[in-house]
Amino acid sequence: MKIKVARCAGFCFGVKRAINIAESALKELKGRDRIYSFGAIIHNPQVVEELFKKGLRVINNLEKIKGGTVIISSHGAPLETVEDIKRKGIKLIDATCPFVKYAQNIVKDLKKDGYEIIIVGDSAHPEVKALKSIAGKNKKSKKIGVISQTTQNKENYINEIKKILNRDFSEVKIFNTICNDTSKRQSATRRLLEDCDLMIVIGGKNSANTKRLWQICKESGVDSFHVETEPEVNKNWFNGKKRVGITSGASTPDSMVKKIIERIRRF
Repeated sequence: MKIKVARCAGFCFGVKRAINIAESALKELKGRDRIYSFGAIIHNPQVVEELFKKGLRVINNLEKIKGGTVIISSHGAPLETVEDIKRKGIKLIDATCPFVKYAQNIVKDLKKDGYEIIIVGDSAHPEVKALKSIAGKNKKSKKIGVISQTTQNKENYINEIKKILNRDFSEVKIFNTICNDTSKRQSATRRLLEDCDLMIVIGGKNSANTKRLWQICKESGVDSFHVETEPEVNKNWFNGKKRVGITSGASTPDSMVKKIIERIRRF
């Protein structure tokens, strides 16, 4: 049985950056200040647990926080949250992914210029929540601005754009805010699917970009499984299989990919 790993496995740039920012803050402020992240710093429970052991506490609201340092996660945070942190005089460290920041800046410009803003993405995802808070209360307009959550499936984004173009409008501005890493991972996964009869997708169950990869795999018809850690990998999945493809989300560490490959080889 052959095991093939997608070229884009492991952490993406934005995730590496957020973890480095968190670890630097923990090292610098250890024992001198409480350090929180607003929401999970990245969507990988195992990495979040390791940072917890080092002193990073995850919070989802600021009600009981009166001091210390709050790190904004890689997904960004709602405008009201950022303003509340500043109002309380709490030290703020922004670990928002630069690609997410780029999308946020587009929303700011569209709002200023009077566009109706359409965000294609998961409404419950923290990145989209932050974008919606920046957009504010949307007004109907014949000038439409369209952006995407950075981890969207390109095909899904294109389909939504086609629907928008059927509306009555005077002007439409469309921005490709799907990050380059997301596009590369999806393309690499599709290439693996052409040559594999089983796919293992590794990443947090709460990771949007990992779920996109799993969706792509499932839609291909190839037997596919989404796992976070190596104990979830079942020996029976590999019966009669000759070529196994491995792909992973942007917040999955290389170490987890290696552990899962080792487990498969033991089978």
